[in-house]
Amino acid sequence: MSAYTIRIDSETKNQFDLLCERLGLSVSTAVNLFIRKSIREQAIPFRIDLNSSHQIVEEAQQAIEEMRASSKKRGLSDMTLEEINEEVALSRKKK
Repeated sequence: MSAYTIRIDSETKNQFDLLCERLGLSVSTAVNLFIRKSIREQAIPFRIDLNSSHQIVEEAQQAIEEMRASSKKRGLSDMTLEEINEEVALSRKKK
């Protein structure tokens, strides 16, 4: 079996060790997962993180705020649910 030697500052190493422990992985297993997936996909393949759900919520909130801003800009921010449903129905009829 071959080995890699990498240089990494001690704080980053400690943080990664802790992350791997929290994910239930050894550092060797985490690195091997990354390498095998990279080879299979021919790309930097994925993220394993503890904050995925938090990031999804943030992205959803950002999307909602962008839609609100767009609606306000187009003068549609004061529409009732019934008016919105009418717009949707009209749009579907045009297709």
